[in-house]
Amino acid sequence: MKLIVEKIAEATGGKILQRHHESFDSFGIDSRKISKGGLFFAMKGEDTDGHLFLQDAFRNGAAGAIVERVGEPFMAAPQKTLILVDDTMKAIQELAAFVRNQGSSKYIGITGSSGKTSTKEFTAELLTKKYSVYKSEGNLNSMTGLPLSLLSMEQKDCAVFEVAMNHPGEIGRLSEILKPNVGVIMNVNPVHAVQFSSIEAIADEKCSMIQGMSEDSPVIYNADDPLLDARLKTRKAKFLYGFSPKVDLRITDVRMRGVRGSHAVLVSHGQQIPLETELCGFGNLYNIAAAVSVALTMNVPVAEIADGIRQLKPFQQRGILIQKNGIHIYDDTYNSNPKALEMILKMAGESTGYKRKIAVLGDMLELGPDEEKFHTEAGEQVAANHFDILITAGPLSRHMGKSAERRGMTVHTTDNSAEAAEKVTAVAKEGDLIIVKGSRGMKMEVVVEKLQE
Repeated sequence: MKLIVEKIAEATGGKILQRHHESFDSFGIDSRKISKGGLFFAMKGEDTDGHLFLQDAFRNGAAGAIVERVGEPFMAAPQKTLILVDDTMKAIQELAAFVRNQGSSKYIGITGSSGKTSTKEFTAELLTKKYSVYKSEGNLNSMTGLPLSLLSMEQKDCAVFEVAMNHPGEIGRLSEILKPNVGVIMNVNPVHAVQFSSIEAIADEKCSMIQGMSEDSPVIYNADDPLLDARLKTRKAKFLYGFSPKVDLRITDVRMRGVRGSHAVLVSHGQQIPLETELCGFGNLYNIAAAVSVALTMNVPVAEIADGIRQLKPFQQRGILIQKNGIHIYDDTYNSNPKALEMILKMAGESTGYKRKIAVLGDMLELGPDEEKFHTEAGEQVAANHFDILITAGPLSRHMGKSAERRGMTVHTTDNSAEAAEKVTAVAKEGDLIIVKGSRGMKMEVVVEKLQE
């Protein structure tokens, strides 16, 4: 959206120090990626200060900047527009809130401990059967990412955003900015648990999605998650999905085909929606059910929804089955948490037709004081799902290895993904199924890349 300088200053509570451009229609916080003619927000963080990169932003094409201070030599900005604010983080959020209030789109916000990006993509795909749709790019879902998405969005009938958090209070604040017409809360798992006192505190944070929603805006949630149901069941405007018979969209007649996909029938108020997909595991069944719930809430015809489901595809690093030299590699390396890993291991355990099954698993990070317990339980699940070999990467996943060894498994422990990649390529054979998963910080995609060489 093109914004004139006066409106930008008004929305951010800023003061125009100098003006050489009348308006801006692109915005950024990374001096290396700023668009030509864009407005640069000089963000201050724990480890960096965008003011130090102001000249880099100008050299790379920025036509103006929003800053918190002036006067230093590196602040010189001839022929540039400068707006002074008290807080650049607050400024980008206030400007995004202003933009959100200008458009006529219906806004959908999606949060949860896992599956947000996939569900966002699935939701956008199903909504295109009836509407023009904007979706936030990548995982721009944070306190700066979501505002940047709002500032860069094209006006469409619907706009689908994912909403994430690292610290308490963030989802509520992002909801106040986004003001979702439809809110989706998918699940509660011990993700970013180091910042929260308990799993109940994480559930409270997820449910703060309703903070920016009007009372008649429906919240869609997974009724099989007791933490969500306890907090949201009294809300009048709601739409429930799950396996329970007392939901608005029920998952029934499930037939899992391991890493080769799944079948189910979704039933909503007497209407049946066939679900045939190459997407694997119960996690994706829930993701699809959440997306279908949004489509139904938005009055997309059932036949169009069923057609859209058949077209859904897995996304890079989020459950892609790769076939290479007689080996099947299941790449789920984008991230990991205990519940998501449990479902992947179960899905692999149900997969047939393989000579051996190998799990290459990296540490699950930010789990808080129970991190050792979660990794120990994961090792037990690897053994319970009849894997032949476990290769661990990182210090925490050694606890997986110890518990799997106690159950008679062959285990190789390594310090990082590069070492794990070397080990698995040494032991892999034709006919193997290899599951690769770990937290983002473990860079487990290195294993997948090595296996494909």
